[in-house]
Amino acid sequence: MDIQHNARIKQAIIHILLDEAKRLVELRVDERVRVAVLLDFPTLWNSELLVFEDEEELQTFMRRDSSHQKWIPISHKKTFMNKWDIRSDQEIRVYGFEELLFDEEDEGREL
Repeated sequence: MDIQHNARIKQAIIHILLDEAKRLVELRVDERVRVAVLLDFPTLWNSELLVFEDEEELQTFMRRDSSHQKWIPISHKKTFMNKWDIRSDQEIRVYGFEELLFDEEDEGREL
């Protein structure tokens, strides 16, 4: 079975990450702590569960604009929650980004 092209497996992975994020939110002692799930589409290979000390640290993480990398915000309608029909009983803020990486070998590429 090709995991990279199996939507049911990808949805299961996404749900596991969201459930674990919810568990971390419930365990946190300080309400300022932010828990984030970073989903790397289309393969999910570099997806991560992230914990930030506060909202400011989370917002700083999401501002990517350098000579090597740029994150361009995309419409909520184009994010994984809508494309993958992900349902959640959690209060989730969704941010979507198109990532551009620049290296010495080429001018840029989309990921």
